[in-house]
Amino acid sequence: MHIYYEKKQPKLKKDINGLLKYIRTELEKDTEKPYQEIFEEIWNYYVDQLLERFPYIGGDDVSGTANLTGAYCFVAMGEVLKKYGHELEHIGRLMTLSYERKYKSMPAVVRMIMGKIFNSPKLMTKMFQKKDAKNAANAAKYPGSFETKVQTPNTEYPFIYHNLVCPLSNFARKYGYEEYMPYLCNLDYVMFGILGAPLYRTHTCYKDGDYCDFALKPGARILEYWPPVYAQNNEYK
Repeated sequence: MHIYYEKKQPKLKKDINGLLKYIRTELEKDTEKPYQEIFEEIWNYYVDQLLERFPYIGGDDVSGTANLTGAYCFVAMGEVLKKYGHELEHIGRLMTLSYERKYKSMPAVVRMIMGKIFNSPKLMTKMFQKKDAKNAANAAKYPGSFETKVQTPNTEYPFIYHNLVCPLSNFARKYGYEEYMPYLCNLDYVMFGILGAPLYRTHTCYKDGDYCDFALKPGARILEYWPPVYAQNNEYK
């Protein structure tokens, strides 16, 4: 285990509990165990099978680290729930519920402010161009880290950016967690949808192998996020 993750274990455990507590009732029902007991099972799997293997991609200096460590708590949850006889679709639904409840629990004024930012193409472009530069510098030091690139807008989508490298997808392929990726990708639709930002995506690093696109279209219809967007018989992923 990289020393960074070893030292961050108390913080990571707190953060993961902060996500899973939103579905504590479902976890207790699914396992017939008290929440704290099942949480410890999930945490132990997370440490032994995931945290032990995570690549170091910049630590606290890059937001992508939290994306990796946070998303994979749902993989640990899924692997534990499989032992109790639950199918992947049910696990994916719990992932969605956790994220949905998390963002809906935010104060309305915070959601409103974030929504306005996401619906401002000019502001988003300035913010993400800075993020591109930071990610590029970080990736030069730590290959395999997140790399992003703001794209030229068009008449349909005034803000577009691409994830060019996704550590979540790379980790899934390396260690056999590919089946979770469509559900993890779908969480973007949960977040953007609740914040009122219409997201439309036609590529993912996992499915297509080239890039993951985030195309925002202020004023457009917000796609439903359950069933997962990729399963709705449309062009979006």
